[in-house]
Amino acid sequence: MRILPVSSPEDPAIAEAAAILAAGHLVAFPTETVYGLGADGLNPEAVARIYAAKGRPATNPVILHVADAASAQPLVSHWTPQAQALAERFWPGPLTLVLPASALVPAIVRAGGPSVALRCPSHPVALALIRALGRPLAAPSANRSQHLSPTTAEHVASSLGEAVDLILDGGPTTAGLESTILDLSGQSPRILRPGPIPPAELGEILGPVEVWAGSVGTDETQAAPGMLARHYAPKARLELVAPGTGVRKAHGRMVYVALGALPRLPDGVFGLLLPLEAEVVAMRLYALLHELDDAGYEVIFMEQPPETEAWLAVRDRLRRASTQEHP
Repeated sequence: MRILPVSSPEDPAIAEAAAILAAGHLVAFPTETVYGLGADGLNPEAVARIYAAKGRPATNPVILHVADAASAQPLVSHWTPQAQALAERFWPGPLTLVLPASALVPAIVRAGGPSVALRCPSHPVALALIRALGRPLAAPSANRSQHLSPTTAEHVASSLGEAVDLILDGGPTTAGLESTILDLSGQSPRILRPGPIPPAELGEILGPVEVWAGSVGTDETQAAPGMLARHYAPKARLELVAPGTGVRKAHGRMVYVALGALPRLPDGVFGLLLPLEAEVVAMRLYALLHELDDAGYEVIFMEQPPETEAWLAVRDRLRRASTQEHP
């Protein structure tokens, strides 16, 4: 496993990474959301390496990253006017569209389902890599399955180690949370995973948009990533608490993460304060949880964010991260 810094879309490291991908191997790279673990999206054997490296359930599909809307159209059986309007507005950017797949898309990418998830990232390194490869890039987050998503190259190296052939280091990501996933394969649009693009902005084009708030088991085929009950989880036990309530004593090293104001805490509980600003918390959340894991905290108490649309994606990630695995 090597880490190469990348300073621009013209960096020679991108051509080297594209050659590694073309040979069927894995490259981690930055996007504007989180780091992705990339493979040639039309090579089933290469995509299988993603699943093996992550320990990802075969029922969980992967997103195909494309250079533009024109590159997406051959991958679907029907490119709808809705998809075109959304791509014109939000691509490149953190919006993933789920549409009926064409025969070009390997079954392993779709987890055997009928649809494909497509995104055009806005990060210049990601776009340059896709264009250099000349094919869609399959790329879930570059971490072990169900664990914290990476927002730096160091997070990727810590999680995946030698399972990834090359890491392109483009610095910390900016959005901090994964893309909004919008399902257009059914009768009406619905958000399967909240993200940086909120329902209200999608509604300006689509009208009312349903937000799916359920979960599926690892043995159920998912329509898109991010639908498992447990996901995006730190090593520490994460417990959500009502704002300002403080904490009960628990075993192990404890930290309390407050939003807006820090309450009085028991002796032995370290307090951290985040601003009551959804965009700032979204950008900082994964990096903070990585830092708390690295510091050896065993229990993280975090205040529940407000029940407003601005906090929808943060609430979703915290809900899934705080779900404990059942024996």
